[in-house]
Amino acid sequence: MKVKKIVIAFVCVLFAALFLYIDAYSDAISSKNESEQRAMKQVEKKGIVEVTDVYTYRGSDVYVIVIGKNDKGEQMIAWVTEKGRVVDVRKASEGITKQQALSSVQPYQPEAVVSVKLGMEKEVPLWEITYIDERDRYSFYYVRFEDGAFLKRYHFARGKDS
Repeated sequence: MKVKKIVIAFVCVLFAALFLYIDAYSDAISSKNESEQRAMKQVEKKGIVEVTDVYTYRGSDVYVIVIGKNDKGEQMIAWVTEKGRVVDVRKASEGITKQQALSSVQPYQPEAVVSVKLGMEKEVPLWEITYIDERDRYSFYYVRFEDGAFLKRYHFARGKDS
């Protein structure tokens, strides 16, 4: 009888923990979707009529990056704060391409490229290149969007014994 009560209590605690986890996850996803929806509404006012991609960049601040086209069919990029303030809107042709940003890390001979994405730090549009280096560390390399100029680079261990 005592074992049965312990098992029932354990199952109840397990379900409560699972419920709290699902609730927290749902809130996080909802918040992300709200900020992306808010950003897409704001960039419409700035001339982006067709959105092709949207994602969240988390650096020193959170920005929603919206990529799309204007009414002339030109590729456009908007950097929007999490609260919906449009910080910058540019034609993609005003900056370097994803491939050009990626080529900036080639001298470091990355073992694997994790991601190449647009972001913003201190209101400076940039490319963030994340890769695994020769010492098996995550490496982050930042170049300015407009001209590919180096901004910063840092590494951290991947969680293995270093």
